[in-house]
Amino acid sequence: MDASILLWEKWHQQVKELLPGVHGHQKKTLALIVVGIIFSGTAVLQRIAESLYLQGISSAKMISIERRLARFVANGRVQVTPVWRAFLSQVLPYWHGKAVRLVLDCTPCGDHASIVYLGLLVHSRVLPLAWRVMPLQEVWDQGQWELVGQMFDEVKPYLASCDCTLIADRGLSGAPLVKACRDRKWHYLLRINQVHTCRRWMRLGWTDWCACGQVIHKAGQQWFGRVLLWQDKTIATYLSAVWDEEHREAWFLIFDQPAGWRRVQEYRLRMRVESPTGCATRLTL
Repeated sequence: MDASILLWEKWHQQVKELLPGVHGHQKKTLALIVVGIIFSGTAVLQRIAESLYLQGISSAKMISIERRLARFVANGRVQVTPVWRAFLSQVLPYWHGKAVRLVLDCTPCGDHASIVYLGLLVHSRVLPLAWRVMPLQEVWDQGQWELVGQMFDEVKPYLASCDCTLIADRGLSGAPLVKACRDRKWHYLLRINQVHTCRRWMRLGWTDWCACGQVIHKAGQQWFGRVLLWQDKTIATYLSAVWDEEHREAWFLIFDQPAGWRRVQEYRLRMRVESPTGCATRLTL
């Protein structure tokens, strides 16, 4: 049997099992769209229909396949949120009782919006769990942080028995994100900007406030230890500051557990991840 046909049959059967509450025709079309995206590498319906036809997944004409997919996308009775929650309830129990790393990140959606997503870090991939579309702007207001909190609360019940660590880059790191993690009893591993201020704990006590960029300021340097971070809304945390000679700038990482190279290695896992497009794909659907 052709590998593409075998993949389709196995995937179709799996979708049937994962979404028992969804109508049979809707499940089949959803499975078609997903496998079509895999084959075509795009969420454009015309390209998906072409791939399904060329792979022999459907014997219908390409225009008929495209119309079927378009009707599914436009079907108001297909409620994304309930279907997605049903999917999460089936797949996330695998991680019960385990340590998991969650990634909060953004990906542009044209020049007018940004998709903020929360995903599960698995090897070199982030598997999206929740997402929001937000206006593309430099400064986040409180309303946006409330939406991030909603995303956290959406996935938290499925990960109640997990030891969760949230990882985020400089554009999202700040006191609101630390508070959101603490409120949910999640660990955090956040990269912050060199302009953020801190007081370091040394043998003789706390140092004066200074920018993180003054802690280390050239390649090859490193510092690990306890800090008081941010003069406004100060928190006690741990700072891992390293400047790898192969990097153009230093990393300043905060974590709610003792600092060290282990934290740097954890953050490197995040940096190996390729830019995900799954969120944008699902929003198209």
